[in-house]
Amino acid sequence: MKRPFMEAQKRPHLNDLLETARRMMRAWLFACALCTCHAHAHAANMLRCESDDNNRVSYVSERIEHARCSRLTMNWRESASSIASASSAIASAPAMPRPVALRRRQATARIYSYMEDGVRHYLTRNPDGVAASVSVIELHFIETCNLCEPAAEVNVAALSLDTRSYQREIDAAAASFGVDRALVRAVIHAESGYRADAVSGKGAQGLMQLMPATAARFDVGDPFDAAQNIRGGVRYLAWLLRRFGGDLDLTLAAYNSGEGAVARHDGVPPYAETQAYVSRVKLLADRYRAVR
Repeated sequence: MKRPFMEAQKRPHLNDLLETARRMMRAWLFACALCTCHAHAHAANMLRCESDDNNRVSYVSERIEHARCSRLTMNWRESASSIASASSAIASAPAMPRPVALRRRQATARIYSYMEDGVRHYLTRNPDGVAASVSVIELHFIETCNLCEPAAEVNVAALSLDTRSYQREIDAAAASFGVDRALVRAVIHAESGYRADAVSGKGAQGLMQLMPATAARFDVGDPFDAAQNIRGGVRYLAWLLRRFGGDLDLTLAAYNSGEGAVARHDGVPPYAETQAYVSRVKLLADRYRAVR
């Protein structure tokens, strides 16, 4: 009698199965190693670029044409994002699933600065033989903005709010440009987590994570100066609100992905990061508005 088709096939030997599994495991490990190496290489390529006229300093991942750029030495480390829940803020609320703290790589770098003959100098290494007093600037590098990772399980209702930091600067800028203070705080919270020294992998800088071109566009000379950064960021928000007729969704989408992306898609772009950003910042603004 003819045997069933499955029985007629040659059955794989146990050793063959084990060898196949080993090959698959080696391939998987090699792929993981490639991903890890790529991530480290991308994140570590942070440059400090100074324009020819010495009027603008930018921290970017790629060289800027017609600028003097030097590589920064950074100390990378794994760190939990500051999106962890605040137990005190929800002590009286019903029990909720604890949000997952996003693990991501962060780094610090030092910039050395001194004055000589009326000119401010910035170096990536401690200068030798300089008589002037040298000040050290610590920068904090992040791969993405504080609340930009779409895959993170962020419970916005459980985030600890900061209603005091930079109060004078926020109030002044909000009043000058007619922007809701709660919205300003929500953007700062989402962008940098209130770190004035933050620099992203794309080169966004300071509290409101202004790209160098945006900072120049809105007259921000020093993006790490809290007052200048907040004023420039709020001025940009005001411009976007006018550009999009007061539509908050489009304004926040443009702040995250650029006004060009919003125009091309005729609405909020279908980017997971941008959609998560818009939702989270709006919820944060509602919470800041409720406590002031």
